[in-house]
Amino acid sequence: MALVAPVSRTTIFVRDMARAKAFYCDLLGLTAMLENVIPNPGASQILGQPCEGLHICILRAADTTIGNIGLAAVIGADPPLEERKIPDGVALGDACLVIRTDHLRELLPKLRVFPGVRILSEPTHLVLPIPDEVWEMFLRDPDGTMINLSYHGAYNR
Repeated sequence: MALVAPVSRTTIFVRDMARAKAFYCDLLGLTAMLENVIPNPGASQILGQPCEGLHICILRAADTTIGNIGLAAVIGADPPLEERKIPDGVALGDACLVIRTDHLRELLPKLRVFPGVRILSEPTHLVLPIPDEVWEMFLRDPDGTMINLSYHGAYNR
């Protein structure tokens, strides 16, 4: 028996909230269901380091309480947040958001020109023991978060 509930949200710490929202909302089509700035003392306590506040935005693709994406921008971190090295490919310890889409063909040209997006692999047909035809690709968002876009259906027709 699991001692926890299913994952409700994955939160990504971002450099620029406006750019992150442009990627996830304007490009991918997610909807902001909550946006707020968490003030102190809560912001510094939850982060475990001094800051002025925490700007959060919770995104969803459907009316659900699980599978959501959170964006978090730390305001005035002291000391500033560390920059992590973003690998060119996949690295041990990477987390990956797996997002289903029926619009992979439509998204691909937009992903290619979105500032900061790095495409790691083009849409690839996977042979899996399921009845669906599956096409997937990997990319990194402007902050380096790995995303696996998954399309189930005939892609090349």
